Amino acid sequence: MKSIASKETDSTLTKRYVAIFAFLFVAATMMFFDHLNEDPITVGEAREHANPDSKSASSHYSAPDFSARDLEGNLAGLSKYKGDVILLNLWATWCAPCRIEMPYFETLYRRFRSEGLTILAVSIDKQMDGRVADFVEKYKLSFPVLIDDGGEVERLYPTISIPATFVIDKSGMVVGRIDGMKNWKSEETFEAVEYLLKHPGVAASKT
Repeated sequence: MKSIASKETDSTLTKRYVAIFAFLFVAATMMFFDHLNEDPITVGEAREHANPDSKSASSHYSAPDFSARDLEGNLAGLSKYKGDVILLNLWATWCAPCRIEMPYFETLYRRFRSEGLTILAVSIDKQMDGRVADFVEKYKLSFPVLIDDGGEVERLYPTISIPATFVIDKSGMVVGRIDGMKNWKSEETFEAVEYLLKHPGVAASKT
């Protein structure tokens, strides 16, 4: 009798664990696609960021410059793209959401690169063993890619997760941080980026 009761208890617990796992899986999947469909920045937020007298202006700060190796082994940093609107994206080859987000960045970059948009993708992979170059080739990325193998960029731009994207306006001010994967090829995002490209930036507006 005890053996039968024990088996029934084990079966009940197994079913309960399966139900809990299924619930968590469905919830995680829904959250994943919710984030995928979110606009990283709206036109209203872009106006707020571009206004030096806005409530959010107190959280804006000068973007720290840095040096990291590109895929040819040359040092590069923010100063190379001075005057551009920069989307500084921290990512890694092992990050699944990053793999989904990157083609969205490529679409955005191709649309606005001639107008002064730079997407600067900084990989936090710790080994320069060809994985980043293979990733860039696989996804046919045309924007600048750097490798933060020393962790300098991670220290200067701390995040709670990756991918994470810092929005840097034309005057060199960090005006926003977007955590997680977002839809960078939506019309709302295009309009927001276009708005930032047409404005001189927070620091320039104060002078």
